[in-house]
Amino acid sequence: MKIVLVGAGPRNLTLLERLMAYAKETTKPVDITLYDSFPIGGRVWNPDQNPLFLMNTVTRQLTLFPDPSVPNHAATATYGPNFYEWAITYGKEYVQRRHFVNGEHFLDEIARINPNRFTSRALFGVYSQWFYERLGTQVPSNVMLSYERKMILDVTPQDDQYEITLDDGTSFMADKVVMSTGMVDNDLSEEQQTFKDAANEHANMLYIGPTHPAEANLDDIPARQKVVLRGLGLSFFDYLAKLTIDRGGRFARDNNGVLYYLPSGKEPHIIAGSRHGLPLHARGINQKVNAGYQPLFFTNKNLDELAAANDGQLSYADFFKLLKKELEYKHYRNTINDFGITWPFNADHFMTALAESDDLNKTARQYGVAEEYIMDWQRILNPVADVPEEVEYSDFMMNYLTWDINDAYKGNNDAPYAGAFDMLRDIRSVIRHYLDAGYLNADEYEKFLKNFNPLNTLISVGPPILRIEQMRALIETGLLTVAGPGLSATIQDNHFVVSDNRNNKWTVDNLVEAHLSAPSLAHTINPLMSNLREKGILSEAIYTKSDGTTYSVGGTRMNKQTMTVIDTNDQEVPGLFIWGVPTEGWSWFTTFSPRPGISDKNLNDAENIAQTIFR
Repeated sequence: MKIVLVGAGPRNLTLLERLMAYAKETTKPVDITLYDSFPIGGRVWNPDQNPLFLMNTVTRQLTLFPDPSVPNHAATATYGPNFYEWAITYGKEYVQRRHFVNGEHFLDEIARINPNRFTSRALFGVYSQWFYERLGTQVPSNVMLSYERKMILDVTPQDDQYEITLDDGTSFMADKVVMSTGMVDNDLSEEQQTFKDAANEHANMLYIGPTHPAEANLDDIPARQKVVLRGLGLSFFDYLAKLTIDRGGRFARDNNGVLYYLPSGKEPHIIAGSRHGLPLHARGINQKVNAGYQPLFFTNKNLDELAAANDGQLSYADFFKLLKKELEYKHYRNTINDFGITWPFNADHFMTALAESDDLNKTARQYGVAEEYIMDWQRILNPVADVPEEVEYSDFMMNYLTWDINDAYKGNNDAPYAGAFDMLRDIRSVIRHYLDAGYLNADEYEKFLKNFNPLNTLISVGPPILRIEQMRALIETGLLTVAGPGLSATIQDNHFVVSDNRNNKWTVDNLVEAHLSAPSLAHTINPLMSNLREKGILSEAIYTKSDGTTYSVGGTRMNKQTMTVIDTNDQEVPGLFIWGVPTEGWSWFTTFSPRPGISDKNLNDAENIAQTIFR
C-alpha cells in the first residue's frame, strides 16, 4: 500500500507516527512519503525562517507525540518528549549536529528555555525535524518512509487508486492520499488587485498582499517613511518585529520593569489598524501544566439537556448565555482571590449565589462588589465606543494596553480577565460538541460564526505579553501610530490614502496587508486544491437559511470522524482525506498545534485517519 501525505507540518507528522504504528501490525509492504515544498515542519514552522517570529503557545503545551490521554489506540503508540522536554534533553546536541542557518539563535533559545514561555516558530520546526528523524530510526522492515521536497499539483482518481502529479512533471500511483496543506494563498480581492496594479505601475508605491510575514520582503520600505500595516492580529506582531528589531532596534526595561525601545534610526513610521481597531488580548502568564479548566456550567451534559428540552435544538443565544455564565463565574472567582482586598461578604456564600444566578454581574453588585471589579463586557467587546472624540486614540490605546498587560501578568489561571479568557482554550471540545451534535440550524450557525468567532479570536488566541509590551513601547517612542476602528484605504494621486472612523487620515506610499488569507476553497490558488475543486472532488461548505438564502463558510467538506473527503455529489471519496486549516468553517478552530495530556483533537483525528486507512 502506498500512502501519500501532502504537507509535512505538525498534523501530518502526528499522523505519520500513527500510520507507522498500524503498519507494524501487518506484514504487508507499506510505502509512506511526505511531500512539501518546504522543509519538514512545513511553511509555518520552517526552521530557516526569521527566528524573531514567536509562537503563541508555551513550550510545555506543544507536542507531536501521542499520549495516554488519547483513547482508542488500536496500535501501540510511540510516546516521546513534548517540545519543552525535547529542548532540554535533546535540543542542544541536535542543533549542533545539524548546523541550521539559525543554529546560534536556537542554542541561545534552548539555553534560556522555560516551560511556560514562548519560543520561535523556527525552533518548533527543528523539533519537527527531530521527530521525523526519530520515527525514521524505528521504521519496521515492511515499511518504506521518505520525504520529498516537491509540490503535488494534482490528484486524479483511477479505479481504486490515485494518480499523483508532481511539480517536476512526473507522476505515479498511490492508494491513499492525506492532505494537510495548512494556510494556502487565495486570489486577491478586487481592492487588493487594484492596489497591487497601482504599485506595479508607480515606482513610489509598495504593496504587499496577504502572505506569511516570513516570506514578505520589507527591504524596500525606507527608514522614517510611513508604512501602513492593515491588520492587528498575530501577523501584525511579526511585521512589527521585522520593522524594528530586525532593523537593529532594541528593547530594554527600566527600573520599574517597564519595556522601552531604543531605535536604530532605520525604522519606518508604522501606522497600524483594522476594522475593530484593537489588537488581540495578551496571553496570560502560563500557570497550567496539562490539565485545563474544568467547566461547571458550560458542559456537554448541560448543553445536551438544554437541547433535549427544545426539540433537539439549541440557539446561539442559549449557547452563549451558558458560556457567558462560565466566563463570568471564573472572572469573579479570580477577582475575590485577591487577598489584599477586604471583601464585604463571605466568599463561599458569594460563589454559591453566583452559581445559582442567571445574571452574575447583577448578583455581584448586590453583594457590594465595586464597579471596577464587575466583568465589563463593553471593555471586552467594544471599549472604543466609550472613547470621546476629543481624546487622542493613542492615549486610549496606551491605557488599554497597560490594563491588558497588568491583567495578563496575573496569569492564565488567576487573572480576572486573562484567566477567564484562557478558559476558552480548555473548553474547545465542549464548543465542538455543540457544533457537531446537530443542535443548531444554518441561521444559528451563521450567528455563531459572526458573533462568537471574532470574540474567541480577540480574547483567547492572542500573542505573548511581550508582544503587547513591545507595541506599547513603540507607541510611546512615536514609531507606531494605531489608527481607530474602521481602517480603510483608497488610491489618490499615486498614493495610498488611509483613514479611520475617528476622522484621521494618512497619505502613504507603503501598504502591507498584515494578515493571512482566510481559508476559502472557492478562492484558493493552491494548484492541488484548485484542480480538485474543478473536478468536483473537493466541495465547499454551503448553508441554506430558513429564508432560502445561502452562505458559504469557505471550508472544504469532509467526514468529521474519518476526515474522508466529501465531493460535490455529497459522496465520500474513499482513500482521499483532508484535515486542518482548509476545512475551517466546516470544522471549527483548526489553527492550533497538538497539546499533550488533554486528549488533543489533532491526535485523535490522526488516530481516526490511520484506523480508516488500515481497516
